[in-house]
Amino acid sequence: MRFLGLNLLALLALTITFTACDREVEPTPAYLTIEPFELLSTNPSVHGSVSEKITHADMFMFDSTENKSYQLGTFELPATFPVLNSGKFSLNVDPIIKANGNSFYLQAYPFYKRFSTPISLSPNADVTINPKTTYRDECVFEFIEDFEHNGVLFGQDRDNDDFTKVSLTNQDVFEGEFSGLVKLDTAHPIIVAQTVDLYTIDYATAGKVFLELNYKTDVPLEFGLVSVEDNGTEGDINFEYVVVAKPEWNKIYFDLTEIISSSPSSRFALIFRGGIPIEDGQYTLNNAEIRFDNVKMVHF
Repeated sequence: MRFLGLNLLALLALTITFTACDREVEPTPAYLTIEPFELLSTNPSVHGSVSEKITHADMFMFDSTENKSYQLGTFELPATFPVLNSGKFSLNVDPIIKANGNSFYLQAYPFYKRFSTPISLSPNADVTINPKTTYRDECVFEFIEDFEHNGVLFGQDRDNDDFTKVSLTNQDVFEGEFSGLVKLDTAHPIIVAQTVDLYTIDYATAGKVFLELNYKTDVPLEFGLVSVEDNGTEGDINFEYVVVAKPEWNKIYFDLTEIISSSPSSRFALIFRGGIPIEDGQYTLNNAEIRFDNVKMVHF
């Protein structure tokens, strides 16, 4: 009986312990909402269009009283998530893009500034942030083709077909008065064109080099680089980047850093090609159009 009594006392003690644990109050979080980024215009004559495709944000908070940072994580925008911390913080938000249009290559776009703002968090509080960014002051825009002038960036023919070329159009433009247009048909199914100018970028100084562009296309496209020696000798054409057909205007950021750093020559031209696909020996389209706008090469 004494043994049984001891077991009952132990059971009672465990019950009290678990009951006390169950009564512990769970911490109540604040809820933080991050809206999509807005890219602000600061000097349009320098940076051109402020079209952007910032899909995600990477965030951390800093507590100056404790000299401590709290990593919140990377979220697709817009996002709402709980935060257990309470008090006053500095919220820091980095704009994240899909490099090369690939969700596996999420990275902070090096040419957009980090957004920072003070926030105050308390249990059950709803805090909404509208992040804004601008191009960094130290950005170098090697070129900007907005198709608002007579020149056309990809003006050098590489396919020996005078019919296939980039021309100006005022129909179905992305913004402004004009966009670039390529027309294809079954008699002229392919375009290959490169930049008229050659570019020299010191990779050691630039660090990061990106090509931005808005596009709308009925057919897949490939973009790349061809190196050119001082005597005019060309290296192999490297079509590194592919985009699929897009029925609506889209924005993409190509990370040229690696392809430029590994180029055998410091001089290069940018090149693209597109063509009507063939299935079972037949063209899949009788006619196709490719449209471009706001083509920029950016580095530091």
